[in-house]
Amino acid sequence: MQEFAALDWSEILQKMSSSATSTGAKDRINFLAPLSSAAEAQKSFSDVQAAMQLIGLGLRPFMESLDLFSPWNSRLKKKAVLKTLEIKDVRFFCLEIFALREALLRVDNLWSQEVHQSLMDPSEPLSAIDQILTPQGDIRSDASEKLYNLFSEKEKLAREVQHQLDKLVKAHKMENLLQDKYVTTREGRWVLPIRSGMQHQMPGVIHGSSQTKQTVFMEPETLVPINNRLRQIEVDIEDEVERLLTELSHYLAERNSEFEQARKILENCDVILAQGQLCLKLNTAPCEFSENSIELLDLRHPLLQLSGKEVISNTVTLNSEKSILLLSGPNAGGKTVLLKSIGLAAQMARCGLLICAGEGSRLPFFKDVLVGIGDAQSVDAELSTFAAHMNLLNQATDLKGPHSIVLIDEICGSTDPEEGSALARSFIESFSQQGVFAVITSHLGPLKSGWSSADPILNGSMEYVRATGRPSYHFMPGLPGDSLALQTAKRVGVKATIVDRATDLLSPTTRDRLQKLEQLEQLRSDVMTLQEQWRQENKKVQQLKSKYEGKLQEFDKEKQAWLEKTVRKAEKKVDEEMQKVKAADTLTKHRQLQEIKFQLPEIVKAKSIDRGLAAESPEDFTKRFPPGSKVFVPTLNQDGIVQSTPNSKGEVSILSNSIRLHLSWQELKPPGKAQNPTSQLVRESSGFSVALSNEDMSLDVRGKTVESALEDLEMALDRAAQHQEDRIKVIHGHGTEALKKAVRAYLSRSIYVKKWKAGSQENGGDGITWVELDTK
Repeated sequence: MQEFAALDWSEILQKMSSSATSTGAKDRINFLAPLSSAAEAQKSFSDVQAAMQLIGLGLRPFMESLDLFSPWNSRLKKKAVLKTLEIKDVRFFCLEIFALREALLRVDNLWSQEVHQSLMDPSEPLSAIDQILTPQGDIRSDASEKLYNLFSEKEKLAREVQHQLDKLVKAHKMENLLQDKYVTTREGRWVLPIRSGMQHQMPGVIHGSSQTKQTVFMEPETLVPINNRLRQIEVDIEDEVERLLTELSHYLAERNSEFEQARKILENCDVILAQGQLCLKLNTAPCEFSENSIELLDLRHPLLQLSGKEVISNTVTLNSEKSILLLSGPNAGGKTVLLKSIGLAAQMARCGLLICAGEGSRLPFFKDVLVGIGDAQSVDAELSTFAAHMNLLNQATDLKGPHSIVLIDEICGSTDPEEGSALARSFIESFSQQGVFAVITSHLGPLKSGWSSADPILNGSMEYVRATGRPSYHFMPGLPGDSLALQTAKRVGVKATIVDRATDLLSPTTRDRLQKLEQLEQLRSDVMTLQEQWRQENKKVQQLKSKYEGKLQEFDKEKQAWLEKTVRKAEKKVDEEMQKVKAADTLTKHRQLQEIKFQLPEIVKAKSIDRGLAAESPEDFTKRFPPGSKVFVPTLNQDGIVQSTPNSKGEVSILSNSIRLHLSWQELKPPGKAQNPTSQLVRESSGFSVALSNEDMSLDVRGKTVESALEDLEMALDRAAQHQEDRIKVIHGHGTEALKKAVRAYLSRSIYVKKWKAGSQENGGDGITWVELDTK
């Protein structure tokens, strides 16, 4: 795609890939290539529009689990036993499949139906995983009957050990021996903190010392048999866990082909949804493919559209009779921007993307797009700017037919004007003979005239205000444009003597051409006036159209409500009459009244086609984007947070980067950066729980002061409770143990905490505290 770099194609792909949620989708977008046929492109248009409908509802499923797919998938292929963390990644993958399936049910289109039908149902694997693991990836104590019994016995013995240790801690004779009044574990065995040098006064086994060497951790002799049994139970638990993980891994391996197919589908969806997000921002539309005509209505440059500034749109029409557009006009007048806009429309269409133009636009499905914009010189290939330009133009002469388009900026402009004009005319004649479409910009005067009406050359220029010499960026078909070199020189303050002398030095041919261009100025001015009048009238028509469409919708709603009310009254009356029927002729009367009831007119309401691109009413906007939701604010070119529902004027309060403003709900669009809806969709539609991300489940307070650490801990507990998480991990380290003691003391008082325990050697050691939350 390097040849399209000058066309700003790389920037378009970068904007699109930033909306993808998986690395694989980003890579595919960055190397997006043209499709093989117009039919494939049309199918892509349909899929992208369907994705836009889903995004328009405020739903953009994420596929972040795809980045974790390869490690566990490769191990499943080898029939390996997955680790709990890998099984947690499988669960994450299944949850995103579940969320995507649920999101697709919210819209009714062919793409959503096809994807939903081809995507595996992850409920069974999720249930199998949830039987063994908690949402955070820990082994469930009730994963099997044997495991439940082992954990129960372990808990019973641990309580007995702790009870005996507590008695020892409270014993008067132990006060001088204990460094502190708490119990802990070392190497899986319950121990007491004994002051260094005092350990000989208590029979038992030493299991280590503190980093300061001031404390020795001892296991009392009376507890050794119980601790031995606890260690044996832990071994049995490990064996049972290994058995359960082996069975689960074998089950998941049997379904690996379904997982691989689901991965491909999720990645495809991620690409299409990213395309849909960009197309929504660009306000794009699908185009129709023609054989030999280009009709781009209200064409805009995508990057200008994304800038948030007001963009001037233009309509460009070419056909077999006029297939080459020769653009001229002043510098910085918009020629190159229009050239790039046409090229990007051609490239986006053949890659299956909706184009940045109005509905009803048409163009061929181009097999070849040759771009010559900017300086293509090469020191390595010993090519000067002009030589590289000639090389490119020579390649263009090999293209044939209306399914090829040549885009050349400043044709033959880097050499002698007379020779350059002759070469340029020769190349243009060659392009016309080959029947290709071409868009060419030039300042060369001789190219602006000398073409007959039979030639397939359409002169065009970019409109400018003659009084100021400044561009208006409107495209004027049929008229060549003046480069305005002398006018520009005057405008920027070049001395009059210099400009007058330059005018005298012009060749007779040039002076004659400029004279003819002066005669065209009145015509250009008239056309500009007519165009402006048309724009104003068209604007009024569009406003009236929107107004009456709104009134028509109101009328339809009122009509429907009135009809439904009338039918309910009629049905109620019939039912009342049926209840008054005499017993003697109940059957006859009943039959007659039923016939009356069935003969009542049936009210059928036609369903409007919802493209899902924007809300249709203030009520619909509130439903899709309630306060707290993200929306895209075009005037700021960034996302904002909805602060209120639409008021009587239809205005919504928006907060974006500390800027608070009131905008009409009709100006707002779905957010540019979507929020992950997985948790919401899964919780609304199933009994499966969704864990916080690893960053949220883990709190690292090492190196912080006690006060700062406890503030972070309080916020982490609030967040975990809000998301109904059942466990978090607090990393505090050892140090002087002041931080550890403060954290555990706080946990003992917290209303959120069901219980806490020090980390074992297998899950972080005593420098970590695992906190179990009370989720009731």
